[in-house]
Amino acid sequence: MNDQAWIQRLLMALLPVLVLMFYFTASGHFGYTPDDTFIYLQFAKNLVHGNGVAFNAGDPTYGVTSPLWLFVIALGGVLRIDLAVAAKAIDLLMASGAVILFYLAAYELIRDMVVAMLATLTFSLNIWLLRWAGSGMETSCSVLLVLAAFVFCLRNEYLLSVVMAALLALVRPEAVLFVFFIAADIFVNSHDKRSAAGLTMKLAVVYAAILAPWLVYAYINFGTIIPNTALAKSPSGMGLARVEGGIWNIGSIVAASDGVVVVGLLSCGVLLWRKLRTATKEDRFFYFRQSLVGLGWAAALPVLYLLRNVTVVSRYMLLVTPFLVLVAYLYLYGTLMRSRFQRFAYAGVIIFAGLTVVQSQVTYRLIVAPGIEAFESGMNTSLVSIGHWLKEHTRPDEGVLAWDIGAVGYFSDRRICDAAGLVTPGLIPYVREGAELKQIADERLYAPYCTVNYVVHRAEEPNALAANPSLVPLFSKPFYRIGLLKMRQDYYTVYQVASADIHLKEAQ
Repeated sequence: MNDQAWIQRLLMALLPVLVLMFYFTASGHFGYTPDDTFIYLQFAKNLVHGNGVAFNAGDPTYGVTSPLWLFVIALGGVLRIDLAVAAKAIDLLMASGAVILFYLAAYELIRDMVVAMLATLTFSLNIWLLRWAGSGMETSCSVLLVLAAFVFCLRNEYLLSVVMAALLALVRPEAVLFVFFIAADIFVNSHDKRSAAGLTMKLAVVYAAILAPWLVYAYINFGTIIPNTALAKSPSGMGLARVEGGIWNIGSIVAASDGVVVVGLLSCGVLLWRKLRTATKEDRFFYFRQSLVGLGWAAALPVLYLLRNVTVVSRYMLLVTPFLVLVAYLYLYGTLMRSRFQRFAYAGVIIFAGLTVVQSQVTYRLIVAPGIEAFESGMNTSLVSIGHWLKEHTRPDEGVLAWDIGAVGYFSDRRICDAAGLVTPGLIPYVREGAELKQIADERLYAPYCTVNYVVHRAEEPNALAANPSLVPLFSKPFYRIGLLKMRQDYYTVYQVASADIHLKEAQ
């Protein structure tokens, strides 16, 4: 066996080591459960119990982003697995699978095992991937599917790529854009444009056939095919200040996790394409085709978020960051191999990987990991605790108005009036205009849609709604560092609606 074969075997042996390192690092915060995860769990609980796709039993609503992820969690419940354990365990496994798929994508894209493995090392240490893996959210599932669609596209296995893209659209609706880049790749990669058009039409039928059952169900049961999350999280209005704020927000998220990657991508991209001006047509086509889907998608999705005025959070950008890493390593290696430093190409890639590891580890250890730990503690002492209190001290027919509804609804088993509009869509127009829970409670904007006996409100001080004569403060629970960079203590206060006829046991 020659040296090259031994090196390949050694590199392949490193892949499971990387995956295991990622798995154990991410599983270290298995208890981290965002409030949105509890929204999925509440929907899944009702689905398993025969109450349909609903947060409040008997009240169907399109209040989750991912129907596919909801069904995956519900399947765990059907198999008598605890819903939270099922969601978080499957999430962690899918995140680990995404690391494997990333390596396959990197090798398919770059065609070098050493560089592909170093790129995979960078991705496996991505702070946002580590943060959301095992959280029980749909994030890892979406990353797995977008990478699978990309790998099959690069391999010209377009049917499988479109199937993965359709499933992806059932996890993140905005990812419907990805199928257009698959179509673009078909045309770019085909000499016969008529055959390419025919193949694209056939694949469009397959894509539509996969999505159609859910879209029909959603329209019949909810009156819409657009999730409430897409509407409630997109404030109306599109001023310059909001666009600038959106760009700054997206840039900050990407810079925190992949600042070194972006610098490498931009600088090496400029150098490589300058060198390719004197290269062969085949070389230019190779890099154009390898860049088309990844860079096109990485640019289009943030633009969509800006146009939709979406408040972007870190997990949204995990649909983009894998492609920034992939193309950065493609351009870096290509630049070095076409320079006078060709014999130092691996050394250059190793140094670049080392810089990305330093950035990710410093940010993760100093900001992300402490933030995760603080959030987990805050959830248990505030929202989870409030949910249990409501279950023990209120009647089953009483309603609760809240903005953060997940844990409160899941643990209380009470009907929730959602001030954020996700499961009370009648309030979405007010939310999009900027109304917050205080205004909704003070002006009783919820009255046409639900009966409210209690209000759960978050503010920087306890009893912030005490000036409202119809609200009687009962108790407050502290929540320190509700966001990674919010180094402050917030308070969740529970109020009783004074005008309601309430049988209230003594608070403990």
